[in-house]
Amino acid sequence: MDTTQKSYRFCIEPDASIATLEAALQVVRRLDIELRALRTTATPYGMEVQMRLAAPQEDILTLCRMRLHNLIGVLPIREMPTLVVDNVHRHSRAGGNP
Repeated sequence: MDTTQKSYRFCIEPDASIATLEAALQVVRRLDIELRALRTTATPYGMEVQMRLAAPQEDILTLCRMRLHNLIGVLPIREMPTLVVDNVHRHSRAGGNP
């Protein structure tokens, strides 16, 4: 079965960032979306989150993004061609420095 993958990047406001991240992951789980990668980074302005998701249909990923936008504390979501972590792995496999 073919799946569609998308990578999203967004920031979470510093107030209750762990609870907000848990709510975002619940959205993913409720829609039965496969979480293929997750990376979080603390910043002075909150938490930066990068996630790669996969689903059988693109519409499910679009719905997920819309529901994530509705969560309190989630700042604008950007779709990324790849995750930063993907680029690091590719670079290190090629013999370069991460």
